[in-house]
Formats: sequence, C-alpha cells, structure tokens
Amino acid sequence: MIELLRVPSLLTVQDSGRKGYRKLGVPVSGYMDDYSAKIANYIVGNPGDASLLEFLLSGPAMRFNASVVFAIAGDVDVRLNGVPIEPWTSHWAKRGDVLEVGTLRSGLYGYIAFAGGIKCEKLLGSCSTYAKAGLGRPLKAGDKLTLDYAILTGKEGRRLPEGLRPDYSAEEIKVGVVLGPDLEHFTEKGIETFLSEAYTVTPESDRMGYRLDGKEIEHSEKGAGIVTGPLVPGTVQVPANGKPIVMMRDAQTTGGYARIGVVESAHLHRLAQLRPGFKVHFRETSVEDARNELLKKEKTLEAIRLFLDGRMRAYRIKTEKAETIAFAGE
Repeated sequence: MIELLRVPSLLTVQDSGRKGYRKLGVPVSGYMDDYSAKIANYIVGNPGDASLLEFLLSGPAMRFNASVVFAIAGDVDVRLNGVPIEPWTSHWAKRGDVLEVGTLRSGLYGYIAFAGGIKCEKLLGSCSTYAKAGLGRPLKAGDKLTLDYAILTGKEGRRLPEGLRPDYSAEEIKVGVVLGPDLEHFTEKGIETFLSEAYTVTPESDRMGYRLDGKEIEHSEKGAGIVTGPLVPGTVQVPANGKPIVMMRDAQTTGGYARIGVVESAHLHRLAQLRPGFKVHFRETSVEDARNELLKKEKTLEAIRLFLDGRMRAYRIKTEKAETIAFAGE
C-alpha cells in the first residue's frame, strides 16, 4: 500500500516492544517516545501499541498505492501532494497521493501512524526493529509496506488540540530518578554532583543509550565495575570516566558499570526527545512518586484516547504547559 520514495534519516517500524524476553538477553526496543507514538495511533483509531513508523529528525516521502488514513506526530511541516497539512490530525490519502514529511523543528523523534497499523511478521511477539540482532532492519527508499485492514470511514479529521500536543522545544529539562541500586560505588560528593549538575546529551547517543557529558561523578573505593547486573530502559550507569550513560529502548539487558539510579518511566520519553547539546538535570524521587507519575501519564493518555474517539465531550487535565486545560469537544 505504501512505497517509500525518500528516506533521509533513520526510519524504522516500531510498536510497544518485546515483553518477556529480557531474561533471554533480548532488549525491549519499541517507541523511543511512547507518549507521542500512542497519541499518533489514537488519532487514526488504532490501539496504542499498534505498529507505526518512527523517524529520526527528518521524515520520509512516500507514495500511497491505496486509500489510507494517516497522522503525523511531531513539530514538523507536512505536505500531501505539495499542499501543507496539519500534523497531529488524521488525513485521508487516495491511490497515487504523495506524502512528504519535513524536518522536526523541535524534538528528535517523530511518528507516522496508519489506520490498521503496519502489517509485518512479528518476531518474538513484536514488530519492533532491533537491527543489531537482525530483528527487522532500518527502512530505505524503494521499500514497500503493507497495512493491516481497517475501516477508514470516520477516521479522517480527528485532531489533537494544540494545548495537548507535547512540547519538546526546551533545551534543558528535569527528570526524576530513583537512586540506586549501586550507591556504595559512589561517594556522597559523587551523588551530590549527579543531582546538582546539568548533563549534556552528546552526539554519540542513540537508541541503545544516551551518553552524557558534564562534571565527573566521583566513585568510591569500590570503583566503577560491578558484577554484571540487570539493566532496564532508564538505568543510569557511570563508567570509570565518571560520565553517566542512560539506557534507552534498545539497551542491553545486563551491564558491568555501577548504577547510580533509574530515570522514572513517566519521564523517559522527554529525555528521548532531547537533541545533542541539550541538557538534563536529575532530581531524586521515590518509587511511590515515580509510580504516581506513571499512573498520571497513563490517565492522561486514556483521556486523550476517549476525547479523540468522541466518547468524552469534555475533560479537565493538567499538562506541562498549563495547570489546567479544559476541552468541550471540537
């Protein structure tokens, strides 16, 4: 149904990732920004975990060979047959139409969702691309994609209000982190440094991990090495050079560097959208508060889904942009 005409940057098929295989050494993978990706799926009437396209910085151009309903998530210029169209909105394309997605003005990852999702052979229960293990591969010009069947009627024209669109323009952010489990490998001064300094995302960062630069985090006499221990997306390792590395969606499942903390799941998508040169501050949080933030994020996404489905005419919700925003249907 879709032929890729131009692929200027990393473009992959992703869904919510592989679950239950970390014990076998298989990374979770999946959406780098699960918040934007799920909303993109909701806009076209899909479940939140449906497969879609994730692009890095610059989007692709493609030709549709059948009728399709699609939506773009990201702060980006989009054109259909050369005519500008709005992101965060579902659009109907017919056979022969050409979609062109530009370069993100803010953020690092953008998403293209299609009603029905992308049809693919699931490997270990997921369509997510993890190229290092041969679980899928990055897409290139000339590739063709097929979509799963979906009723398109009523899926066009669904729009996410501007007040609910995530804003990734900030060049410095704060994220919560639960300290541990290897705090005995750090001095009090090292932990204080980690929680008080700003760290810069480096160009060496990728889907596997974000390497940060900044003031060195001091290790204790135990040093940077540990007996290999488990890692999850969000784990912050500190190797011997004292510069933290945050594990991301394609991270390995175990590692041998001391772990100073874990970024709370509710904030990991914001960190994923930081461009090289942008900064992050870590603030200590508790497991309970991190759990509450995750529940708040899930409730926000569910409210957005109901609103887009037309099943909720009005709701009030807190966002990062404003204390309270009210919507009464559009």
